[in-house]
Amino acid sequence: MSSGEFETLLSPFTIGGRTVRNRIMLTTHNPKMSEERYLKYLETRVAGGVGMVGIPVLHEAISTLAYVTPGQLDEISARDLDGTADPETDEGREFYDALLLPPLRARAEIAHRHGALCFGQVANRGSIRLPETFQAMVSPSGIPDPHVRSQPREMTTSEVERVVRLFARSASRIQRGGFDGVEVHATHGYLIEQFLSPSTNHRTDRYGGSLDNRMRFLTEVLEAIRQECGPDFPIGMRISGLQANPGGLTTDDIRAVVAAVESSLAYVNITAGTIGALHDGVVLPYVASSEYAPGFNADAAAAVRESVSVPVILTGRMNDPALMEDVLRRGVADLVGTTRALIADPEFVKKTAAGQADRIHKCIGINECHYPDRVSSCPVNPWAGRESELNVPAPTRRKRVLVVGGGPAGLMCARTAASRGHSVVLAEKKEVLGGKITLLSRDPHRREMASLIDDLAREVAEAGVEVRLGFEVTPESVAELAPDAVVAATGAVPAVPNVPGLEETRVYTALDILETDPAELGENVLVVGGLNDHLAPLAAADLLASRGKRVVLLSECILPGQAAEPSILHLLTKRLLEKRVRVEALTQLVKGGERPQVRNVFSGETSELGGFDSIVFATGAEPVDFPETGGEFYRIGDCLAPRRLVHATLDGARIGSRL
Repeated sequence: MSSGEFETLLSPFTIGGRTVRNRIMLTTHNPKMSEERYLKYLETRVAGGVGMVGIPVLHEAISTLAYVTPGQLDEISARDLDGTADPETDEGREFYDALLLPPLRARAEIAHRHGALCFGQVANRGSIRLPETFQAMVSPSGIPDPHVRSQPREMTTSEVERVVRLFARSASRIQRGGFDGVEVHATHGYLIEQFLSPSTNHRTDRYGGSLDNRMRFLTEVLEAIRQECGPDFPIGMRISGLQANPGGLTTDDIRAVVAAVESSLAYVNITAGTIGALHDGVVLPYVASSEYAPGFNADAAAAVRESVSVPVILTGRMNDPALMEDVLRRGVADLVGTTRALIADPEFVKKTAAGQADRIHKCIGINECHYPDRVSSCPVNPWAGRESELNVPAPTRRKRVLVVGGGPAGLMCARTAASRGHSVVLAEKKEVLGGKITLLSRDPHRREMASLIDDLAREVAEAGVEVRLGFEVTPESVAELAPDAVVAATGAVPAVPNVPGLEETRVYTALDILETDPAELGENVLVVGGLNDHLAPLAAADLLASRGKRVVLLSECILPGQAAEPSILHLLTKRLLEKRVRVEALTQLVKGGERPQVRNVFSGETSELGGFDSIVFATGAEPVDFPETGGEFYRIGDCLAPRRLVHATLDGARIGSRL
């Protein structure tokens, strides 16, 4: 695949009088890292060739005194900041400048050193409490966000005016920090969108009522920034072209908003969804997973582009250069924005330009990068956010390494070790590589996971790894191979608890049903999740219901799937309800058979369920044991402890780098 196929994508473009070297933007996001870690993460992606980058910025743009919107500096959000100065005073300006200008300048320097433009984003979460700040949250009308559920208070008119001024002050600091422009965040259920949307703005002053009035906060923010930063400092705006929140903004509303303010803008960045959509109808989470097709937001961006003359940036699962080139050539947008594609492969742009688009490691859309309470991680690219940690010095000698097991952990370890110059043998007792991912990717909602295994299998071969399929490792074969290091990546097998009565009915596991004739299970199926607090029990119930089964799902958790990433959990739960799956939380199976008995784990009360033709267990897994060998020995992935894909590939990368 030649770079000529991506002529438009790789061509320069002008935004706000500044030249962008190509049409790809790394969009603003918060990977929740320390500043040192974030700078290395940022540099890795900008060095990969993106033309433009959005950078989250710490700032004081909120009505409550001494409050800093948390960004990348973790130590800031940990402070109470009760003793700091009013940010509108000279003392406050000096305090925040001293605190925030150094990291801003460091971020801008990295972008410019690698040839990219950088826009600092100013945002205010309003009613959305992420994370806990021990401050009262605010909103236009005191309406709680339905997802985060913090009770805010309604802002007074003078407080609204104060926030406008603080937005401008924050933009000024971005300018003084050496950025090429500022991006105003007007989407995803944050404060500006809360003012724009009729579902969250019930005010009766000049900031509420008609769309013109609801836009007033946004227009005043833009005007204040322009006055503070001067006529030549570019202002962009990120806004949802497809909010999809019941009673909220329509795409036509968004077109009207953008058209009304475009004279103030250098570009408009069209995203999709909102945090509120995770609740009312669960229509469109603002971080779309593999539940949504790549490029799903193109129609909304095209509709906005028809209404404006400023450049339009399209975001929303833009994870393939061919897709990007297509939307640009069709005039859907002028540039494309992506985050997760560049988390998965920081060299996305370089590979595209080098005619190696088929070598891009694609995001598989399982949203491990988007947990609200921990650092972003990526199962496709374990190095994301760990660029320094996994940048281990070259080994002092070449080792012969035996990796036992060809699942994702073993493949990642073998590829990594071989790339570091070791002689690697990868032994897999089955005739195919991939471990349980080969089964999980048969689920239509997890199909994209297969691309990770395809890439790893190809790269293992290219790295010179000797792959032995259908080879079961024994003590004798270990002795014959005489490795310097052995890595056990033998995975885990589904666990079926020791429950009386199971011999009276057909029993399967969540993996079994992916390769079993649905007719064998009968019409009425009980899915048992036990203490499994992630997606497996829900996904099994969903698959069975999609095949026409009548399903009851038991979980011992307060909320089935409670540890899963919220947008996927909410969508999957909605689908179960639509398919009439009966979900029983806090419920333990205590006896099997055609009429199982269950117990409420809180109250201890027992009861009997109706008749079932089969029982499917998604209760967890048990490691496949591999005896420890003498010398250098490691266990990784589910063999070490049954967890998720992101843990398996990270284990593989860590040990592969350590060898």
